[in-house]
Amino acid sequence: MKIAVENTVCLNTGDAAILLAIRHILKTVAQGDVDFFVFDSQPEVAARLYPKQEYPDLEFHKLLSESLFKYKYGRGLKNLVKPIYNRLVLQALRRFDHKGALGTFFSRNDRRGLDIYKDADLVITTGGTYLVENYNLERRLNQFRIDAILGKDPVFFTQSLGPFNKSYNRQELAPIFDRSPLILLRDERSRNHILGLVKDPGKCHVVADAVFALADTDRIGKRLASAQPPETTGRVAISVRHWNYVSDGEGGMRRYLDSIREIATILVRDHAKEVTFVSTCQGVPEYAHDDSKTARAIVAELAPEIAKHITVDASFHTPDQLMALVKGFDFVVATRMHMMIMSLCVGTPVLPIAYEFKTKEVASRIGVADVLLDIDTVTPQEASEKLGRFAGNLDLYRRTSLQAVLEEHASAMSAVELLAPLIADRSADIASSVGKGGDQRLARLAKDKHEDETDAVVEGKRQKDREQV
Repeated sequence: MKIAVENTVCLNTGDAAILLAIRHILKTVAQGDVDFFVFDSQPEVAARLYPKQEYPDLEFHKLLSESLFKYKYGRGLKNLVKPIYNRLVLQALRRFDHKGALGTFFSRNDRRGLDIYKDADLVITTGGTYLVENYNLERRLNQFRIDAILGKDPVFFTQSLGPFNKSYNRQELAPIFDRSPLILLRDERSRNHILGLVKDPGKCHVVADAVFALADTDRIGKRLASAQPPETTGRVAISVRHWNYVSDGEGGMRRYLDSIREIATILVRDHAKEVTFVSTCQGVPEYAHDDSKTARAIVAELAPEIAKHITVDASFHTPDQLMALVKGFDFVVATRMHMMIMSLCVGTPVLPIAYEFKTKEVASRIGVADVLLDIDTVTPQEASEKLGRFAGNLDLYRRTSLQAVLEEHASAMSAVELLAPLIADRSADIASSVGKGGDQRLARLAKDKHEDETDAVVEGKRQKDREQV
């Protein structure tokens, strides 16, 4: 079976964890061998991080919407010809689909990617948080338009999305959602955001984040069955990030960083902990985000007697490596949501810091909403108080969270039953009517107002400021 997974950013370990969770779920559903063709923003780097000898069923390719089309970037004469170029590519793409012509604008790699899509038994747009209006959605819309021309409607894996307040986005997303055979959402809030955009809300299902499918249920079960808490290691991990959208701008970020310093200081001074800063976005020079830089900035302003007990782990870790690492911590203070989820998946409790509503939703479901910190409002005083409450009742929070993780695992794995009919019908064309309007919508690229907007997914080394978690 051949499955195409699009819109991934596997340089982010949280995104990669989603991919591996999708892989795990699909292999549970499908019979026989399954090959995954992953269409990523930076496939060469992703292939280096996840090599074929270790991940033989993963094959990385450039996301077609980023490879085939040109996007306005900055200012200059080049931007004037990009709409013309895109129109010519669209014509060639239609010929490729309907007459088998390769056109004049497709490289060997692009032709390979188009062939993969045409032969794919199923197309999945990866889970995460990339369909939100903090970002320009045009590249995502373009990918869905390409899917339509090739007669492939993607399954939307577990998403946090919306709200869609821009009329353009609503107009363009509605037919895409309508044609999708299955839409998985991480929360009721996201489901409500698209209820007015789909004719059949019955295909929209709220399930747990896909990464909960990777939970070590045996380990968690043993921890819950034990009458005694696990032996302490004397070590705590902290995950931080820079966030462009924090309330009060630079002042808000300063307040967040000071709060983390307070947490680190208390852990060392009052709890005799060794602290390690480690996160899901680090150690990859080609990726625009490196949380270890934020960690170092925090440590640089700590008192020397505190700083000597703190380590910044700046290395890249795959999801498996990161989950193995966090087994050695008493608990984790997590800003990155998938740092939170992967820690919970191996039985390590988490004190969460939310920067988007998705983390608040998870915190509520696992029973730690009362100690959750919000990046927009957190202060050192609040951080100190909630850390004290969490650490002072750690076994209670651990048991509550881990029992909830088993439920989240079951919810994430419930996608198996939802996907089973699509897999069973893979020999049929589940998107037989998609191509009828897809090419017409694609043609709108040439004149669309979005070409004058700055896309949060940009060329070269710059990446969109998002986490697929």
